Amino acid sequence: MGKTLEYLGYTIQSSPLYLTDSEKWQLRIFVSVDGPRGVKTREFSAGVVSATEQEADVHGITFGQGLIDGKVEGQSVMDMKTVDRRMTPRLRVQFRATLSSSTKKAGAGVILDLSSGGCRVESSVPVEPGILLELRIYAPDVEWPLIIEAANVQWVSGQTFGLAFFRITETEQQRLGKVLKDLDGGR
Repeated sequence: MGKTLEYLGYTIQSSPLYLTDSEKWQLRIFVSVDGPRGVKTREFSAGVVSATEQEADVHGITFGQGLIDGKVEGQSVMDMKTVDRRMTPRLRVQFRATLSSSTKKAGAGVILDLSSGGCRVESSVPVEPGILLELRIYAPDVEWPLIIEAANVQWVSGQTFGLAFFRITETEQQRLGKVLKDLDGGR
């Protein structure tokens, strides 16, 4: 059968596998996204089995939405949609920030460089690649902090790490754009 859904800029396509020995359907999906270098597609599956192909499709689409929302432990689509840093230059800054994750308490850090797609942070908060953080950036001349709902840790080197912005509201993206424009001399 195969069901397809557009969700938060991704395409989720369900393509369940028929298991002949048990006469059940196993969840299998393909997640695609348009990137600067063309369409990226990745296959995901889970041990979930259903009695019918239609049930497997429904479970597959729900599973895909959970993946995109960052709610499936051990599996992620984060790296499929990160902004190419060469397309969004980073500007050197020294902004105070707070960061938190669903498993760790909030901690403080300093943003060392910033772009519309990510930033470099120095902090004593222990992080590892792949985790999601909520980030609040306290830029000068901005009434309240910029809020990045989800930023994915890309790399770690000592107390410095790189973040790719994964989930940011349109309003916050516009506020970030204004901060970057002001930093870059209004260009």
